[in-house]
Amino acid sequence: MRQTVTPLLFILFFIPDTHAQLFDSKVYNVNPYIDGAITVGAAATNYWGMVIVDRKPPLDSAEIASLDANDINCFDRSATRQDADYIYRAWKISNVGMRGSFLLPALLMLDQDIRQDWAPLLLLFLQTEAVAGNLYSWGAAIHIDRIRPLVYHPDVVYEDKTFIRNKNSFYSGHASTSAAASFFVAKVYCDYHPELGNKKFIFYGLALIPPVFTGYYRYKGMKHFPTDIMTGVAVGAATGILVPRLHKHRKNKNLTLVPVTGRYAGLAMSLTF
Repeated sequence: MRQTVTPLLFILFFIPDTHAQLFDSKVYNVNPYIDGAITVGAAATNYWGMVIVDRKPPLDSAEIASLDANDINCFDRSATRQDADYIYRAWKISNVGMRGSFLLPALLMLDQDIRQDWAPLLLLFLQTEAVAGNLYSWGAAIHIDRIRPLVYHPDVVYEDKTFIRNKNSFYSGHASTSAAASFFVAKVYCDYHPELGNKKFIFYGLALIPPVFTGYYRYKGMKHFPTDIMTGVAVGAATGILVPRLHKHRKNKNLTLVPVTGRYAGLAMSLTF
């Protein structure tokens, strides 16, 4: 995630034809300077958060030897019993699933009305993923230690068990990233087509496919427990829906909501009388 946002932001803001009018949107209120600053700031804090995560000390041999899969709740325990010979392939597939999710917004360009608003939507998507990254790094990975399932498996090689991020099972950043992208696409499409009515839930149902696919292979690769994946999907889906929702044109323009990321994640609200 941290390697992806910065180059895209560079491309966006250094296109010669990019100017404020390009960010006029039929559906969303996007300020290229304010939202651009928020997105760049969020990308920076996410990067720093992952640097802190990587400073966690790896598991030592005594910690690994003391682990017992029977201490894990019965719902999650199956994650420790996957095929150790398949994990490397599963990791590759899950990486493809996550990285492929960054291409999902391109599907929106098939719609002529949406295609005209490509610039604000690109910025909103980058902001969505930056916020999702901060929620993962600052909201979970830095503060919560949960050992990955593979560490419990007797047939996984020792070197894989001492990887620096093996305390970051909770929650699945891959699933969250994928869900943020797919639910962003569903939310934007439905916002541009209010005539869909309750049919919009079909699109939200379809949006589950990419993160579930990615999460399944994180499970098969013994990177995450089922509850880690479910949490990641929920957080990513909420982010993918709420960031566009907070930018939507509204009748009460005196009310302002702005996503805030950094040491703590949340929303800043102001009401002008």
